[in-house]
Amino acid sequence: MNRKDDQTEKHFFQAERFFSANKQWYFSTRETADHGPFNSRPIAEDELNIYLKTQIGIRNAWDTLGASR
Repeated sequence: MNRKDDQTEKHFFQAERFFSANKQWYFSTRETADHGPFNSRPIAEDELNIYLKTQIGIRNAWDTLGASR
């Protein structure tokens, strides 16, 4: 049960996923790939969210394909 003031969607970021170089921001993934550059950390965080949702969507699509065989 959620409290009235609880957020429905939570974002968890590991501090070490984000780094800055030459006034640009990047994030790293488990696959050791660096993504960027982005103009700010909040933009890098948004892009990480998009990346993660895309990866989850791909995994779900593969799971669906496997289940339909």
